[in-house]
Amino acid sequence: KSGCELFLRFITLAKFDTFAIDECRQKLIERGQVFLERTLSSRQRIAEYSQEFIVDGSIILTHSHSRVVLTLLAYASKFARFRVFVTESEPDKSGAKMRDELEAIGIPSICILDASVAYVMEKVTFVLMGAEAVVESGGIINKIGTFNIAIAAREMNKPFYVASESFKFVRYYPLNNRDLPDHFKYKASTIARLSEQNLEMEHPLVDYTPPAYITLLFTDIGTLTPSAVSDELIKLYI
Repeated sequence: KSGCELFLRFITLAKFDTFAIDECRQKLIERGQVFLERTLSSRQRIAEYSQEFIVDGSIILTHSHSRVVLTLLAYASKFARFRVFVTESEPDKSGAKMRDELEAIGIPSICILDASVAYVMEKVTFVLMGAEAVVESGGIINKIGTFNIAIAAREMNKPFYVASESFKFVRYYPLNNRDLPDHFKYKASTIARLSEQNLEMEHPLVDYTPPAYITLLFTDIGTLTPSAVSDELIKLYI
């Protein structure tokens, strides 16, 4: 949704010197192509901005499967040698897929139980997460279990970094996990199948991690503190 909103905003913020329909249409197409090119290159820019944070000997903990985190680590592996712990990430075991893809590009990786996060946190240099969405407060919505990891990282004074494209910035301000709407927490098919009362028995797919637990966000518009996200949202949407 946020990507669509930004796309519409970008292509319509065009100054036209003519009222000819064909020329206006061509201008909109050109701006759409520029937006697509920027979006496709966003992960590479994130990887470049975050490179200095990954050094030889780093031990990184990540959660679930994230394409932007995979791109970031693949780029960093050209300059540093490091190891990665990947949570199994139930219920879909997406962490196993992430581990396999990291191993395929030569990055030593170990898949760990979700329940062992606090145990391995002592060995970790920092935590690196992707995000399903970055909200106005600078917090993130991500795969269920992310908040658990953030709590453990904070308790053990480990940096908690988030890598996210700016098109995932959303104009939404949840106060806590109970405040997340159902369309964030469950699949559309699950919502259609179950009543509101029965949804309470379902496992949510995502959780909300407040900004207080996040050290920095690596984005295609730069490295941001959580408090800077609201300012960037204003620039993106207004």
